[in-house]
Amino acid sequence: MGRRGYPPEFRRRALDLIDAGRKVRDVARDLGLSEQTIYVWRKQHRIEQGLEPGLSSSERAELAAARRRIVQLETELKIARRAAELLKDAKPPKDRFAAIKAMAAEGLPIQTACRILEVSESGFYAWRDRPPSERQIRHAWAKPTWSPRSISRRDRPTAASACTPSSSSGKGSMSAGTRSGW
Repeated sequence: MGRRGYPPEFRRRALDLIDAGRKVRDVARDLGLSEQTIYVWRKQHRIEQGLEPGLSSSERAELAAARRRIVQLETELKIARRAAELLKDAKPPKDRFAAIKAMAAEGLPIQTACRILEVSESGFYAWRDRPPSERQIRHAWAKPTWSPRSISRRDRPTAASACTPSSSSGKGSMSAGTRSGW
């Protein structure tokens, strides 16, 4: 059976058999359990009664719930910090959608990011799946892909470079008008 597969009444009856004087080995064999399982049940029962130190079942459940909540809050804090970084001046929902897309690419949960940035999940998914508009396409075509400043100064030809010694001849002759020295 699974981790919590045995009902509490079954556990209690197994422990009652041991308290009645039967050996753990015999009870385990009769019920089809391992001896270790019965020892764990007995120890937990003694903790519940206050006979041994340790966490009771309710304390254990409370601790597990607190740990889950801590993980959830840490994730929300991480999203809030990343959103603040991505959205320094951006206010429109489209900018928030772009930030959520970036956070999703980093592995953060979309649902939590949408809640923190106060946008609907359906709005985000509609924005993400929408094809680009005619205006966006027009603007993408209008953007230059290069500029004169993007070319490095050393790559630009100069008047002096036309009359420099050619490295290919090896004799120091002038290579006027050739482009091999560029």
